[in-house]
Amino acid sequence: MNLTDDMIDTSVCSNQTIREGFCYGMAVCGYCYDFGEYRRPSREYEIYNLMVIGVVMPLIGVFGLIGDVISAFIYSRRSMASSLNRYLCALAFSDITIILTAFFLFFLESMRKRSAVMSKYFALFAPFMFPLGLTAQTLSVFLTVAAAVDCCVLVATPKKFHEKFCSTKTAQWVIGVIVILAGLFNSPHLFEIYVITCWSVPYSQPTYDVCPTDLRQSPEYLTFYYAYLYTIVMAVGPVVLLVALNSTIVIMMRRAKRKGPDEADSSDSDVTTLVLVVFLFISCNVLPLAVNIMELFAGIVNAYLIDLSNIMVVVNSSCNFIIYYAFGSQFRRTLKEYLDLWGRQRRAAKLKAPAEAEKRVVQRRIRATFPGVARLAGECQEFLI
Repeated sequence: MNLTDDMIDTSVCSNQTIREGFCYGMAVCGYCYDFGEYRRPSREYEIYNLMVIGVVMPLIGVFGLIGDVISAFIYSRRSMASSLNRYLCALAFSDITIILTAFFLFFLESMRKRSAVMSKYFALFAPFMFPLGLTAQTLSVFLTVAAAVDCCVLVATPKKFHEKFCSTKTAQWVIGVIVILAGLFNSPHLFEIYVITCWSVPYSQPTYDVCPTDLRQSPEYLTFYYAYLYTIVMAVGPVVLLVALNSTIVIMMRRAKRKGPDEADSSDSDVTTLVLVVFLFISCNVLPLAVNIMELFAGIVNAYLIDLSNIMVVVNSSCNFIIYYAFGSQFRRTLKEYLDLWGRQRRAAKLKAPAEAEKRVVQRRIRATFPGVARLAGECQEFLI
C-alpha cells in the first residue's frame, strides 16, 4: 500500500471539513472512533504514559523475554519431562508472545502519537497483532488453570490416579486442546477492526489508521462478548477457580508435611513453584479485572489505571523465571548444568583457537621457506585423490 499525491484531492480541506471527518477527499484519521471530539491529554498524563509504557514496560519486557526463553529451553529438556513442566514450558512460550505483542499493542500505540512512521506501522499490523496478543493472553490464562488442576490432582488424589492423569502425554493433549480453544475464543477479534487510508491532521500527510467494524460497535456484541463472556472466561472465572485450586494445594501440602517428611511428595519444589506462579497471576490480574469491571459496568475510564494494568500484564509474563529459579530445585540444577557445559565449551574453544592459529603460522612459514616441499605435498595430495 503506497500513498501518493494522486490520492490527495487538494481542493477541499478546512476546519469545517475536518470537523465533518474529511480532508483532501480522505477520511480524517481518528474520526471513526472519536468523531472529531479529540481531547489533547494533559501534560502530566503524557509524561506518565511515556515513562510507564515508553520506558518501564520495554525494560521489564526485555528482561522478561530473556527469562522466558531460558525457561522454555530448560522445561523442554528431556530430563525435565513431567506433566507440570510441560504446562510451564507452554506457558513460557505464551508469555514470550504476550511480551512481543505488548511491545506492539502498548508501546507502539503510545509512540504513534509522537511519530508518523509509528502511526503508519501500528495501523498496518494492528488487524492481526491485536488478535494474536489476546489469544496469547487467553493461552496464558488457560495454561495456568490447567497447570493448577494438574498440580491439585497430583497432591490431592491417590497415587494410581494421578500417575495416570498427570502424564506428559495427557499434558500435551490438553495443551493442544487449549491452543484450539484459545484460537476459537479470540477469533471474533479478527473482525473487529479494519485499515483505512486517511489524512493525518497532526502530521499533515496521508497515512493509515484502524477503524472499528460494525461488529465491534454492536451493542449486543459488546454486551454478550465483552461484558459477560470475556469477563467470565478471562477474568472472574479463572481468578475464582485459581484461588480455590491454590487453597486446596496449600492445604494438602500442609497435611502431607504433618504426616512427616517421608509422606511428603518428592516434587514439593515443583508444587511450590506452581503455587507461587498462580499467586503471581492472581496478583497481576486484580487490577486489569477491576479496570474492566469499572469500564463495562460503571462507564469509568481512567487512562492512568489502564496504562498500569497493561504493564501488569507484562510483569506477569516477565517474572515467572524468577520464581522458577528461586524455588524450583530441579530447574535451577538443570540450568546450572547447561551453563557449566556452555562455559566448558567456551573455554575449550578459547584454548583451541591459539593452537590452531599457531599451526597456521607454522604452515605458512614452511611454505615460504621450502616452496618446493609445499608444491610436492600438493602434487602428492592430488595424486592420492
